[in-house]
Amino acid sequence: MSRRHCDDLVNQNLVLFGPGRPKYTPRDWDLNNRTKNVFSLNQQTLAERVICESERLIDETKFTTELNKNESDYRLKERIEDIRFRQDELKKQKKDAHIEEEALKVYKQRTLDAINTLQEIAVPICQKCVIMREMRQGVDLVLDDVDRELRKELDVINGAIELLHKLMEQGVEQLRRLRATIYLLDRDLSNKEKSVQIDEKNVELRHNQMGMKVYDGTVPLDPYNNTDPEWIEVTNTNIENTAKEINSAQTLRSYIDQVLKQAAEDIRHQVDRTNAAFCKRIAEVRYTKTKLENVHKETVHQVNELTRTVTKLEKEIAEKEGYVALAQVRMANRAHRPGIELCKDNVYNSLKKELAALRETVAKLDHMLVQSRATLRYLLNTQVMQEEEINLKTNSLKIDEVDCMTLRESLNFQNF
Repeated sequence: MSRRHCDDLVNQNLVLFGPGRPKYTPRDWDLNNRTKNVFSLNQQTLAERVICESERLIDETKFTTELNKNESDYRLKERIEDIRFRQDELKKQKKDAHIEEEALKVYKQRTLDAINTLQEIAVPICQKCVIMREMRQGVDLVLDDVDRELRKELDVINGAIELLHKLMEQGVEQLRRLRATIYLLDRDLSNKEKSVQIDEKNVELRHNQMGMKVYDGTVPLDPYNNTDPEWIEVTNTNIENTAKEINSAQTLRSYIDQVLKQAAEDIRHQVDRTNAAFCKRIAEVRYTKTKLENVHKETVHQVNELTRTVTKLEKEIAEKEGYVALAQVRMANRAHRPGIELCKDNVYNSLKKELAALRETVAKLDHMLVQSRATLRYLLNTQVMQEEEINLKTNSLKIDEVDCMTLRESLNFQNF
């Protein structure tokens, strides 16, 4: 159709129809309606089934979800109770460990006090006694039982000090091990407390609370590397190790107590032996000194008597010399008689006899005087010797009885 012809038709308000579309038959129309109706019914049936299934699934999942949540809540609470129970056991064990630690500290201090007492008191006293006894003089500087017991006492004390030092080292090591177990208990308790706080917070969480959303953090939701039996084993191991260390500490305390008592008893026994040796030696020296003093007293008496005897002899000799002079003068005077008067008469014989007797007497007196003077010198030397010995014994008594025994009064160890 030409363009012009079309324009004419438009101007004439005419409607043009295209080629006719194919039409359906009534049968097709009826079939189509029945098909659509069946399809609709099927869809409705399916929808009803889906709705029922959805309702059932909703009810079922709601029940299952609630059941699972309740199960999780129960397990959380059960876990919290289990952790609390474990915490109570750990706290009890920690308390026992602290009690044992304090008790062991007391025994450690007892051991340290015993060492200080022996080093600062016992050893210096024993050494001073040895040094002071070296100040004895002369024959009194003898290696006696006291010296031997003093040296044995020093050996016993030094042996006790060495043993107590070893006990100190064991005590320090046991304290370190106790503190290590307490540290592990504290760490376990801290971890369990954090776990309880986390689980208690989880128990309080609700699915419909504000801010609840699907987890989108970076920490994996399943980071677990240990099993529940391993978790139980760690706690049991900590408790068992702590109990083992507590038992070791109790055994060590018992041993320390036994050693302290035995050391005190050994030292006390040796101190008693040394004191007994001192007392015996003091008694011996005092007896010897008393005996010397008695002998010295008699010697002094004899010296005095002999001195008086020497004086008497000297006086007697002087008197006899007067008699000799008298006899000699008489004889000299009679030698001047004249003539026949100068004869050996009875007077001459008597004077001659008297002079001879006097000379013999003076000679005897001189001899006795010499002997008496010599004896006096010997007695004086003996007296000096006795006084020196008495001074030695006095010095020894002062060292043993006054200096040493007074000093040793501090060696009174009942128990450490």
